Amino acid sequence: MIDKNALLAYVARLLELARARDTSQGIRVYEGAIKKIGEASSQDEVENLSEKLKHALAGIEAHGHFTNEEFEIVKDIRAMS
Repeated sequence: MIDKNALLAYVARLLELARARDTSQGIRVYEGAIKKIGEASSQDEVENLSEKLKHALAGIEAHGHFTNEEFEIVKDIRAMS
């Protein structure tokens, strides 16, 4: 079971880090994920949104760049189940 609050904290940190390094990479994904996960009313919805987020993060990894700190957070998100 994915902890909604922990997932939100991870995504909020990714958003903060992306803004701090003045990149647009991931900003829309992170903002959208925070909104949708925050509004999720069931565990199934959180699980579904988590999978969509993991897919989006894979795309960012394939076509963009994560700092070491961002990548550690991404690994933590991937490990959530």
